Amino acid sequence: MKKIGKTILVLVLFIIVLLFVYAKTDKSPDEDTISDQLKNWKSNSEVFQFQQFNISYFDTKDASKEVILLLHGYPTSSFDWSLLWDDLKKDYRLVAVDMLGFGLSDKPSNHNYSIALQADLQEAVLKNLHIKRFHILAHDYGDNVAQEMIARFMESGSKYPFEIRSATLLNGGLFPETHKPTKVQSLLASPVGGLISPLVNQSLFENSFKKVFAERSLPSKQDLIDQWYLICQNEGNRINHKLVHASRDRIINKDRWKNTLVQKRIPILFINGLQDPVTGKETVELYRKIVSNPKLVTLDSIGHFPQLEAPKVVQKYLVMFLNDPEIISGE
Repeated sequence: MKKIGKTILVLVLFIIVLLFVYAKTDKSPDEDTISDQLKNWKSNSEVFQFQQFNISYFDTKDASKEVILLLHGYPTSSFDWSLLWDDLKKDYRLVAVDMLGFGLSDKPSNHNYSIALQADLQEAVLKNLHIKRFHILAHDYGDNVAQEMIARFMESGSKYPFEIRSATLLNGGLFPETHKPTKVQSLLASPVGGLISPLVNQSLFENSFKKVFAERSLPSKQDLIDQWYLICQNEGNRINHKLVHASRDRIINKDRWKNTLVQKRIPILFINGLQDPVTGKETVELYRKIVSNPKLVTLDSIGHFPQLEAPKVVQKYLVMFLNDPEIISGE
């Protein structure tokens, strides 16, 4: 029996070494392979210093317009908002930050990537830009950052230095009990996440990423290259296990963040693609139970990324909501 156990252990170690070598030889996409859209997006990036780290952000800078703060999800970046950007900036000032560990921002390997930290980052950028009043548009991981900011607004009262005028949330882990991470995310969040993270290569990423989209709106090969390129910037593909901190934060802040959804001071619109295997129908069902008279839009044939799968639809309901928060009802 001991001999069999040793054989299995050696075999497992051998497979891990092979996978590690494979991951090392799996090159990140070159600049020449990314789309013109991403090249243009990168060219508009600005840099802000936060805790001695370089943070990439995007700002349309029209101080005469109302501000929308856009919060991206995991494991992607502010580039997720690019399909909405040109139309929304006609009427709103847009600010989007690549959170620490994401996109074009720095990705320190030994850091605690908590949701509280990412909320601190958003507040620091807003303060630097002298913005005090804003709406929020968030997705996925960004929903939790929005919940943390709303919780601070509720708890601090007039002492909170910002006024959150509204929040629009797209598919996200609002409740830990209905959040179903992908197999790769589960492995990254496990005790062996540090070993798994460097093994995630482009092929594995693409296969996992496509599974959260609806069949009718799958990302193109170019879309996948662009997303993987952004993940790999500053060796971000080596720290994916650090970025799944949100799963623990959701449990720790379960009641506190739930209260942000039922409060009445800040209007909240929830837009959810029902074909999402991560935060789909069960999240909507629980949201309906918890939130009375919810402002809710469900998209039957859309998956986890409504802003990429149906940007015009998202824009339509967002603008309706911003113009009149009472116009939308989920009942």
